[in-house]
Amino acid sequence: MDFDYTDHEYLSHCTDGCGAITGWLQSREVAREAGKNHERNKGHNWMVRERMK
Repeated sequence: MDFDYTDHEYLSHCTDGCGAITGWLQSREVAREAGKNHERNKGHNWMVRERMK
């Protein structure tokens, strides 16, 4: 698994009304996996938000 240890944090966010799927994470890949799992389980659309630490 590729971990992005940068000066950014990543948030999996459901765009169909659930809101944040996870808290702010250190890895973009982990945030994407959480979004994909949410899509498989609920059928919702999602996105990964990014912010500077």
